[in-house]
Amino acid sequence: MSNKDIFRYSVTEGVAVITIERPPLNVLSFSHYHELCNKILELIGRKEAKVVIVTGSNKVFISGLDIKEINNIKTPEENDEATLKVKALFRQIENLSRPVIAAINGNCFGGGLELTMACHLRLASRDAKLGLPEINIAAIPTFGGTQRLPKIVGKAKALELILTGRHISGEEAASIGLVNEACLPEELLNRAVSLARQIVSKSITAVEAATQAATKALELDIETGCTLESHLSSRLVGACNMKEGLVAFLEKRSPIFKDQ
Repeated sequence: MSNKDIFRYSVTEGVAVITIERPPLNVLSFSHYHELCNKILELIGRKEAKVVIVTGSNKVFISGLDIKEINNIKTPEENDEATLKVKALFRQIENLSRPVIAAINGNCFGGGLELTMACHLRLASRDAKLGLPEINIAAIPTFGGTQRLPKIVGKAKALELILTGRHISGEEAASIGLVNEACLPEELLNRAVSLARQIVSKSITAVEAATQAATKALELDIETGCTLESHLSSRLVGACNMKEGLVAFLEKRSPIFKDQ
């Protein structure tokens, strides 16, 4: 099966859905991660999608990096080269100004979970299994998991999950803030699409500004972050979409924003 066949996608009214299909467990190679990330970047880069949803097939999201690929790495230099390339792609996704939603519909381990942490929003089925099991083979997460997980759930809980390698359910993931919401399995994708459509209904320029500001908030000191927020907000002042939003509010009607 070619990479093209593995990553099926459709775009409807600004919402792109990418489905990962590499049976039986959606185990991905380094090149698969490259292809998936580049597809996300491409859909948003050419303005085809306002929101991208990534999900898996057959009740599996991503079961991690192909163990054969790990076994083929023989030197520290090879490991640096391979992992840094994936991390650079994850970083590009994290820095996108249009949101990416991970709809975690089943097993989500290792690199798969690390990918979702680079996404802007995460939903999971209640019975999904999430974890970073690298410690079990005397390794550590190497696609950014040790860096993003503490920022999402706090240092203590992150270390617990990383050092034990245990799996948690979608419900537990929601309870610790790792995912935004845990859904019934049969409702997960519809819920993700509904969330995406809510975002698409807003002014794209405001969505981009808000996404940029919130993403940078965890990296900047409060003074620098607030200055960035003002600069991003100032770009919206006087723009046609903001004018429309204000008029619509005063006229008590839904705004009609122009795509930009």
